[in-house]
Amino acid sequence: MTRRVKWSIAAACAGCVLAGALFFLWHQRARRLAAEAARLQAEAEAAAAREAVYRQFDIDMPGTRLFVPLPPVLSHNYGRAGIGRKLFNDRRLTSSRVSQSLVCGACHWLGAGGTDSRIHHGVLTRPVHNAAFATSYLHDGSLPNLHAVVGMMIEHPHFSGGGPLAGVAARLAEDAALAARFKFEYGEKGLTGSNVVDAVVEYLKTLLTDGTPYDFWCAGHAERFSPEQRRGSEVFLAAKCMDCHDGPVLGARKVSRGRKVSALRGLGLRKAYLTEGKVKDLDAVVPLMPRGDALPPEDRKALVEFLKAL
Repeated sequence: MTRRVKWSIAAACAGCVLAGALFFLWHQRARRLAAEAARLQAEAEAAAAREAVYRQFDIDMPGTRLFVPLPPVLSHNYGRAGIGRKLFNDRRLTSSRVSQSLVCGACHWLGAGGTDSRIHHGVLTRPVHNAAFATSYLHDGSLPNLHAVVGMMIEHPHFSGGGPLAGVAARLAEDAALAARFKFEYGEKGLTGSNVVDAVVEYLKTLLTDGTPYDFWCAGHAERFSPEQRRGSEVFLAAKCMDCHDGPVLGARKVSRGRKVSALRGLGLRKAYLTEGKVKDLDAVVPLMPRGDALPPEDRKALVEFLKAL
């Protein structure tokens, strides 16, 4: 084999290697660009979804904002909510099967975020504050809306124990003044079981945890948040907590591994955590969350301070 042939073969091999290397680099760059395009598309879709949720609740914030203050009031019927406020503490929603001292407010303490932080029939009392922002209800997310869950809670023998809604309405109808209020607000149908549920739902729409340090910080008042709380918000994002805890109340919009993702707003008012309420200390909850056990102690402390400000 002549030297010229050897050089030709070597040059051809080198050319193949170079072409292969160039193709590999091009392929890698194409993959990176595709991944970046997919990431940007996902972010745009997530922003659009957030903005749609914000519009649903009259929150005037662009979808690019991850943290938003709650509105001071949600759209609701004031007259019907007034009836619901009365029913929330009305013993007539119960029956003889349970204590006549039991009312909705007996378990859902409004001064403590809408929960008594106690276990009832195996599960922790769910907070009623901000309930209108959720997309499903109960610990497993099995009920689709507030009307369904309120009706179930009134009828269920382990909770209000009021029995069939028709019977509840009949007991309430003995109160002529209350029956007149129902007729004024609901027209000819007046005091029915479904309207009892609806009145309570309208009242629940008024129970918000707005006006917290977090709300002021979201609205641009940086002085309302300490440096550690601001650091906690950064940890919250870096640890991807928002993958589950998103939306106006940072949660209550997804079901993960068969469990409803709790809303974090108002978390600092509660005294027990997780579905079974076994954990009493917020500091002990963070390590139990995905990626929580990997956080350095200083990050974990900052995150807890952020959560308490919600």
